[in-house]
Amino acid sequence: MPQTVEPTAPEAQRAVITLALDEIAADVGNALRNAHLDFPVFLTVPNSGDSLATMACPLDPSDSDWSHASAIVCRIIGQRLGDARLRGRALHCAVANGTIAVADVMADAGSEE
Repeated sequence: MPQTVEPTAPEAQRAVITLALDEIAADVGNALRNAHLDFPVFLTVPNSGDSLATMACPLDPSDSDWSHASAIVCRIIGQRLGDARLRGRALHCAVANGTIAVADVMADAGSEE
């Protein structure tokens, strides 16, 4: 017999996030720009575990800026989940073969008004 998933179970919440990920990313981008946080943020949805989403940045923003960006991401994703109050947790990460140029992370200056 198939297992019933509660609407608040992480699997169901991740499904909602996955379906709306492009829209969530656009909303996050707008909110970051409005907050003058001019660095890229990547969003991904894990397949299992307790985490609903993971965010990352190829740059190293200040702790204050990253905390502000995290709050924005949690707020926007929480709204998609029926005004759920989410929190962020720090994760350790490393990069292998991580050569990156400024042009890879800068917005196209010609597209800004």
